[in-house]
Amino acid sequence: MLDPNLPELRVMDYTACLQKVQAMDSRGDFSYKGIYKVLLVIFEWTDKFLQNKVLPNTEQIERDSSVDRDRTEAYVTDLSYKQNPAILKKLNVLEFHPNEPGDPENPRTYLKHNAVFARPTTADGGTAFRYALGLNELSTAAIKSWFEDKRKYGGKEKMRKVIKAAVDANRLFDTYAATEIGNLFQCPYDKTKAQKDATIVIHLKPILKQLVDDKILFFFRNDAASRPGNKSVFIYNKQNEISDRYDAYIDYVRNSIYPALQKLGVMGTLSEDVWNSPRQTLTEILGYMNESYADQKTLVEECLVLNEIIEKDREKEEKLQRKQQIDDLMGYLADAGRIVELNQLRVSGEPLSDEFRAVLLSQPELLYAEYADRKIYNEFILHKNCIESAIESAKRSFSSRRSDLEIRVLSLMNVTVHLMEEGPKRILEEIEAQSLFPFLPFFTRLWRMIIGSGTVHKFEVPAIKARLQQQLNKDLMAQKTVKIAQEKERLVRSRMKEKEEQEKEQEKRAKQSSSASNSSEDSGDASDAAKEGTPEEEKKWKESMEGIVRILDEAWDFGIYPDREYVLNKLNGKYTEENLIFFLKKFGGKEIYSYPIRNQKDKYPWPILVSSSYLKRQGKRLLEKASEESNRQRNEKFPNQEKFDIAESQLEFLNRILPRIKP
Repeated sequence: MLDPNLPELRVMDYTACLQKVQAMDSRGDFSYKGIYKVLLVIFEWTDKFLQNKVLPNTEQIERDSSVDRDRTEAYVTDLSYKQNPAILKKLNVLEFHPNEPGDPENPRTYLKHNAVFARPTTADGGTAFRYALGLNELSTAAIKSWFEDKRKYGGKEKMRKVIKAAVDANRLFDTYAATEIGNLFQCPYDKTKAQKDATIVIHLKPILKQLVDDKILFFFRNDAASRPGNKSVFIYNKQNEISDRYDAYIDYVRNSIYPALQKLGVMGTLSEDVWNSPRQTLTEILGYMNESYADQKTLVEECLVLNEIIEKDREKEEKLQRKQQIDDLMGYLADAGRIVELNQLRVSGEPLSDEFRAVLLSQPELLYAEYADRKIYNEFILHKNCIESAIESAKRSFSSRRSDLEIRVLSLMNVTVHLMEEGPKRILEEIEAQSLFPFLPFFTRLWRMIIGSGTVHKFEVPAIKARLQQQLNKDLMAQKTVKIAQEKERLVRSRMKEKEEQEKEQEKRAKQSSSASNSSEDSGDASDAAKEGTPEEEKKWKESMEGIVRILDEAWDFGIYPDREYVLNKLNGKYTEENLIFFLKKFGGKEIYSYPIRNQKDKYPWPILVSSSYLKRQGKRLLEKASEESNRQRNEKFPNQEKFDIAESQLEFLNRILPRIKP
């Protein structure tokens, strides 16, 4: 909201301003002739603002005052900026013109800026707050109309190109909605930084906040950003645009930032699946970046913020979707009128997941029972509202097919506890007694069939049910054992398949690495041609390379593992970090090698550097020393993890490089 006490809104007392402007108009040199008429015209428009919400611009003032344009502009500028405090207050408003021709992707086509002037009345207490607030409401309404009716989104591919171009130019803030809207408030009367800042404070900031409240803009903070313009991020609040921006960020990281870090040797090869859930990878990449990466670093920071927001929104959406699916299933079960087999239920055509199944069974309106025999294992559920209809269904099934399954399941669910009327209870007891007749002893059953009494007495039911429950427990145990064995077998097959895929991927990477090293050797002559220059330049390059090699060799002689930061410190500011990296890439391909220290990124964040000449002289000794250290740490009862990682990293590097170095 706009602060009514802003010093930028203060104006001179009304009576004092009238006296001052009259005195200016009455000067003998006529340099302010007509200025008092200009003031009165502005005052008349200001006095009517509550009725028509309109303030005059210079064209309107010129018409009403009959003062020519140049003098009118000079007068309003003088009264707005050269008096202390100001006599007039210059304000800004945006107007929506829906029928204007032009580029539909450019907001300036439909949103026109208008600089207007106000002279607050005595009732305003020396401030232009009321008028600034009213104009901000008009500007907000204009932006909302443009956004809803006329704004055209360029699409995902254009978003990707715009983001890439902006980051490469270190102008990521140009892609923000705040920048686009802020450009609409560029005013020809704002000449100094203070005047521009006043427009931002009076108009832009309150309007942006209101647009966020109205869900037109989406806002998030990036407090880690090095530049103030990147700390508050406003983007248009359309789900597809936010998603496209996030995808464009990921695309830039994947195709520009990550390959550069990979060439430096600080990151290995990443699988495709990593970019589907890239939070951990983005955090790792950010750890390798400093302020010299400028907007590339800012992009990764914003990408992490958006990733967290998108993941939370996705979780919220999944919860809402799951709730809706649960409600749909509960509605189906309430209308089913019978017990339902749990394994037959589907959500979006798919079987229930274990998580969804647990949520469904936790619903208090459902009754659950598991049933098994020597062949099958089933789980059943029943909505409490369907108990009476389920009893009727069980009765029909037993009468028509002599199937007692539904009766057994209803008994296991103990549905009679939830019945308030005696009628359904009595029906269930009767059909259950009839269904238990086959489980009587043979001669008892034969005798009753002879005398025409095919039922079970009430005192006989508990014993039969106990016997059936005992058998059911055995069958459940047997079927669950079979089910567990099948699940184990499935997991083993799945893990073996994953292992095979990983082995194939490793073989593929090894082949790619081998072909890459061969191609780099073959391209040596081509790279030499690219390094050619004048004799003086070649001499200077050679001296610089010899100096870097000397620094590295001395470090290794003293047992130091040098990296780029070590070299930069030794060069005493001769190179910036970017220049050193560029120089080593271009001229150090055959002179200097690098390798990372595994598992020690906190202490050794950058690859270790070593010269090829040092490897020719001392490579064999280094290999023996690293092998001894590795074996010693393996045999220690409490090994030093850092020393082991250094030795293992050296071993891997030397075993790979030494055979390729010609003595």
